[in-house]
Amino acid sequence: MSSPPPPGPERPGSDWNPEPRPGAERSGRPGDPLAAPLSDPLVPPDLRGWFDRVIAVVRRSLVPLLIIQVCVAAISALLSYTLTPALAPGPDPGAFDPSGFDGMLAVLGLMIAIAVGVFAQGTSVYVAIQDAAGRQVTSQDALRFAAGRAPALVGWGLAAGMLTVFGFLMLIIPGLYLAIVFGAALAGVVTVERGTIVRCFELVNARFLPTVGRMVLAVAAGALYAVLAGYVVGALSSPGSFSEAVLQAVVEIPLGMAAVGVAVVTYAELRFHEHGDVFTATLAAELTR
Repeated sequence: MSSPPPPGPERPGSDWNPEPRPGAERSGRPGDPLAAPLSDPLVPPDLRGWFDRVIAVVRRSLVPLLIIQVCVAAISALLSYTLTPALAPGPDPGAFDPSGFDGMLAVLGLMIAIAVGVFAQGTSVYVAIQDAAGRQVTSQDALRFAAGRAPALVGWGLAAGMLTVFGFLMLIIPGLYLAIVFGAALAGVVTVERGTIVRCFELVNARFLPTVGRMVLAVAAGALYAVLAGYVVGALSSPGSFSEAVLQAVVEIPLGMAAVGVAVVTYAELRFHEHGDVFTATLAAELTR
């Protein structure tokens, strides 16, 4: 059984790469797992450690992650309330004109949503890893980092999205596989390694079944939360109202924060099990190289 690392910047692994616990070396047989150190704040030794570290990411970086998600929620609520009336089908089948103003409004809203999502993802990954490594983080550094990774995040994110949609159209199973691969590794690969989607397959395929289990649990928890939140929003607001848009954006804040923890910890675990010498301090150093 694992336990979360002790809190604070002086915890083992915050500024150095801890030694793996006994038995960490592979025996030489292909597929033999590495035993992760118990002290690292991002690399989990087992499934319980994965849960512990996902929660620890949110607790450790609570304030900056909350600020990021509140900004996302505010813009999301504004876009939702502004665009829903224009895009909702009315009594006139020709009310929505995709080639006219409505279409331009939809494209503009989509572009804003993508830009906000990219900056939120980049800054969140940066903050989560640097905080775990015990390093001081400034908003200027986080925004500068996100701006530098934005083009790659947009490009590879769109490519991954299109591939996943195509995979779902191809008998669903390929789409599920691609969703797991990109959901587990894409954010870390693009932001930390400056890699491509090909790198995602390398990491996930080498540790496929444990990664599937973690992602299924994360999606199931997120889906359950979304259903319960939907009931709350429906009970406290009327359809199409501004209060509905605001409440929907607010209830998505915890989900967004948890998603950061899932992405960062799952990626850290994949990197460690690839070679056995990648820890939180390693990822933090790679972010600023």
